[in-house]
Amino acid sequence: TQSSFTVANIFEGIFWFLLPASLIAINDVAAYFFGFFFGRTPLIKLSPKKTWEGFIGASVATIISAFALANILGHFPWLTCPRKDLSTGWLQCDPGPLFK
Repeated sequence: TQSSFTVANIFEGIFWFLLPASLIAINDVAAYFFGFFFGRTPLIKLSPKKTWEGFIGASVATIISAFALANILGHFPWLTCPRKDLSTGWLQCDPGPLFK
């Protein structure tokens, strides 16, 4: 299930939980602001307040934020180290090859 996948990702480093959760929030906020300030063209009749401008602006903002956040968060070892147990030993580890 989705919750077990989330827990498995957390044990591979909290980075894998924090990055996607942050990107979801960034996408939602960016869609609102781009739609509010630039929105003119309705996206779908089912949800008339959604606009193409909000959709495109949020997509671009999310992609840019993904690269920036991944670069920033990847520098913190306590976010990228896998947890093997509940001890604090994971604070001093060698990050995996993906983060080197």
